[in-house]
Amino acid sequence: MTSRIKVTVKDNGFNRAQALLRKPRKVLSLGVHPKEAAQPHPSKAGVTVGDVAVWMEYGTDDKRVPARSWLFDWVDGEADVISRQLAADTMRWLFGKPPEDEATALGKRGTVYRRQIIDRIRYENVLERNRDTTIAKKGFDLPLIDSETFIESIRWEVK
Repeated sequence: MTSRIKVTVKDNGFNRAQALLRKPRKVLSLGVHPKEAAQPHPSKAGVTVGDVAVWMEYGTDDKRVPARSWLFDWVDGEADVISRQLAADTMRWLFGKPPEDEATALGKRGTVYRRQIIDRIRYENVLERNRDTTIAKKGFDLPLIDSETFIESIRWEVK
């Protein structure tokens, strides 16, 4: 006696996920981008926001400005959390019901990450303090904050 077995294959999104993964992936870029970097910084004539961003992140060759990592130290400290969040976002993007657009998911993270970096600069007191001469000139000791110019130049983009 011969028995017949009927097999039904249900995709559950695997083919869709494979097709999405074959497409070029979106990239979340966070920091001071070229348009903002080119803007003049009010601290000194001839200085751009990009100059300040680089000097603060890496310090200056003459050591007059110490490195005050406003971006990479945050990334290093949050790397595990960021990896888990982006992995979860990828799963929702690939298999969610309804699926979330990749650019939308990255944009949500960009908004949150930008806020965390700004809060770190403003409130967490993790950056090396200013010199006494700088404090006297500014009237306070908040590195990276002479005006809102630098803070407002921190942006995210999805490309």
